[in-house]
Formats: sequence, C-alpha cells, structure tokens
Amino acid sequence: MTQESPAKVKVPKINQVAIAVWDIEQVTQNFWNILGIGPWETYNWEPPLIYDRKYYGKPSWAREKISLCRVGPVQIELVQPVAGKSLYRDFLNEYGEGLHHLNFLVEDIDKTSSLLAAQGFPNILSGRYGEKCGFSYHPIPPLHTLWEPVCVGPKSIQPIWLPDTSQPSPAKVKVTAVNQIAIAVWDLETVARNFWNILGIGPWEVYDWEPPMIYDRKYYGKPSWARERIALCRMGGGVQLELVQPVEGESLYRDFLNKHGEGLHHLNFLVENIDETMTQLTEEGYPSILSGRYGEKCGFSYHPIPPLRTLWEPVCAGPKSIQPTWIPQPPASA
Repeated sequence: MTQESPAKVKVPKINQVAIAVWDIEQVTQNFWNILGIGPWETYNWEPPLIYDRKYYGKPSWAREKISLCRVGPVQIELVQPVAGKSLYRDFLNEYGEGLHHLNFLVEDIDKTSSLLAAQGFPNILSGRYGEKCGFSYHPIPPLHTLWEPVCVGPKSIQPIWLPDTSQPSPAKVKVTAVNQIAIAVWDLETVARNFWNILGIGPWEVYDWEPPMIYDRKYYGKPSWARERIALCRMGGGVQLELVQPVEGESLYRDFLNKHGEGLHHLNFLVENIDETMTQLTEEGYPSILSGRYGEKCGFSYHPIPPLRTLWEPVCAGPKSIQPTWIPQPPASA
C-alpha cells in the first residue's frame, strides 16, 4: 500500500496554467477566433490594486496586464509585462512567449511560502491585493516548473472583457476544457517521485509509449518510429498532469528539451474525431507535427499554434491495451 506523501505542501488541484505574452489584446482575440476560448477577464495588475510587492526579496514596483479565462477544470492566464522589474519579462527575453507557470490555491499564503522556502525553494516574486489575498512564485527545480501558490478573493476593481463577444466565435475547433498539462523531462521516474515528495502529487500511472501499442506514427507528415515513457496523474477537479520522457527515435520532446530544457511543453483537449480535428486545424494553417494511434479509434496529434503561443494536442482517448506501472505503488484498490 502506498505510504502517505511526506510533502509539507500538498497540491490537490491545479487552479491555473499561465502563458507569458507580449500583446495580451491580440492573443485574447486569437484564442477566441481559433479555439473559441473566451471572453477574457482582464485587469491592469498594478498599484494600488497590487501592493507589498517584492522581487527576489526586495521591494519592487511593476505593472502587468493579466487576462483570465476558465476552460473546464483549469483557468488559463495570459500575462503581459508593461513596466518595472518582471519575471515575465525575464522569461520572455530568454525563451520567448509560451507556457510560464502553474498555480494552486491556498488558505494562508505566508505559511505556504515559508514552507516552500524552508525546503530550498524561495519565492522570487510576491505581492498582495485586497485584505488577505496574495501570491508568491517559487521555482522548484526538481519539478522543472515554476509554481505559484495563491490566496484569492474579490478584487477591488472591475475587469474589462476581451474580446468583443457580441458575435459568436468563428472558431471551427472549439475547446471547452483543458484536459492535460504536459511537462517534458529527461528522467521520468525521478521527477514523478519528486512530485510525490515535494507537492504530494501522485501516484503516477506510467506507460512505455511505443509500438505495438502506438502505431501509424507520423512526424512532420512522414512515417516515424520512436519510444517515449509517459506518466499520468489526474488531479482533483479533472485536469491531468503528464510527464513525457523521450527514449529513442525522432521526437518533438527531445527537440524541445535540447532547445529549452525541461519544463512545460503542451496542453491537450479531448475530441470525438481526431482526423476531423487534424484536418480543420491544418486547413487553418496549423498542420500536425506529430500524430499517432492507439487502440481501435484512439489517436493524438500535436499542432503548434503560433498565434496562441502554445503547442496544442487534440486527443481522441480510450482504454490502453497494456497495464501501467505506478510511481509510487498505489493502494490495491487503485
């Protein structure tokens, strides 16, 4: 039977996945037009709404714009730096626009921040809004992700809404729920155990993602052979975390790891017909760079969508033909 996680900070649910961008108005419009995601609740994230801000432990002043949209079990946040010292600007200058961090809700931001700092993961940005609301960003290198515990509450200003949605979205592919957030890693077993030990996330369902389970694989439109390992953990509220480790063969994960290092890689959503979705996205100018099949009708396809600053994976899901291993071992009833 699985022992209880030793984590002092336990994350039962991911609340938000964030994307750093340079032009929030344009990207919100793109999400509405391409995937039907919106409208977006948008704020000027600056004083006096935001106060007691610290950057690397020192008092700091800055302005950002943020846009929020709940997409099924998880909220997508867009963040645009405007002025001042900014971890978002630092990220954009180093890596370009893309997936930036994950956040989770807490009741006491000071306690959570202190617990993470005591384990060697100090906050690099923190601030307050409202009477008891606050946020704190903690890079956690063993998890290859930036995490933001947040204590939320009502904001003292009204948002503006982007874009103008008096007309229905023209999107042919409409995403109503983010199903999965994926992280590319070099050592899946170690990272899965780190998640269990540091944030209490697990156990992880682990598969060798390879033939004969995976077939009809294409990489940039050409037949391809490869092996990966994947680990899956369904979080409370419904969103799934995935760890992906390349093993052999042509791999967009290896390409990403060689270029960017380990970190947030893609988002996925469920569809009923993978071929139809692939065709629709390709006709709009976003062709598949990796696709494959498993089972009788199950399949996946990866589509970079530059106007959204993210890689998206539509998936037609179903039962797998092999049994997983687990990290750590779950109770017998799992």
